[in-house]
Amino acid sequence: NKIPKLINYNEIKGDLHIHTNWSDGRNTIKEMAEAAKQLNYDYIGISDHSQTRKIAKGLNKNELEKQIQEIKKIKGIKVLAGSEVDILGDGSLDFNDNLLKKLDYVIASIHSGFKQNVTKRILNAMENKNVSIIAHPTGRLIERRSECKLDFDEICRVARETNTLLEINAHQERLDLRDELIKRAIENKVKLIINTDSHTINDLKFMKLGIGQARRGWAAKKDIANTENWDKFL
Repeated sequence: NKIPKLINYNEIKGDLHIHTNWSDGRNTIKEMAEAAKQLNYDYIGISDHSQTRKIAKGLNKNELEKQIQEIKKIKGIKVLAGSEVDILGDGSLDFNDNLLKKLDYVIASIHSGFKQNVTKRILNAMENKNVSIIAHPTGRLIERRSECKLDFDEICRVARETNTLLEINAHQERLDLRDELIKRAIENKVKLIINTDSHTINDLKFMKLGIGQARRGWAAKKDIANTENWDKFL
C-alpha cells in the first residue's frame, strides 16, 4: 500500500498530440515546434485530424503526404510525423495501412458514435500494427460528456499484448484518463503517455495538468513513455 515515487513535473521529454493550422489548430508546425523547444522538449509529434473529421478540417491522403514532407523540414527539435486517425463505427481506421505506414506513429481515437460498442472499436484499432496510441480513451468532456462505458480491463489486456500506449490527455476539457483508470492501467502493466492535445502554443502548458492527473493515479516515471529520451522513446 506504499505510494511509489511519483512522476515529477520536469520529467516529460516530448508531446505527441499536437494539432496545427493544417487542421483545426491555430499555429503552424514551425510555431508549435519552436514553442516546444522553449519548454526544453527533446521531441514532439504533429498529429492533425484525419479525413472523416471534417468539422475539424481533417486532412485527406494528399494533404497528409504533403504535411509529412513539411515536417521533415523542421530544424532545431526532433519532430515526428503522426496523425490522429478516427476509429470509425465498424472499428476500422480512417486511413488505409499503406498510408499509415508512411507515418512515424498513429494516434487512434473516437470522436463520435459513443452509443456503439466503443470497447470493440478500440480493441480493433489496437490490433492494427500501425497504431501506437489510443487517445482520450473514455471520450469524456468535463461537464459536457460523461465517460463512455468500456471494458477497461480488456482494453488493458490488449494494450499490453500489442504494446499500445494509452493516453492521459492533459487538455483541461478532458483529463482523460481519470486517476482511478490510470492506476488500473498501471496495475495491468500498461504503458501510458501524457499528451496535451494542443491546438495552440498556449495549450502546451496543459502538460502540467496531465502530470498532476498521472500523479493522482500513482504513476511513476517508468510508467510514462514520454519521460524517455529520444533514442529510448523511439
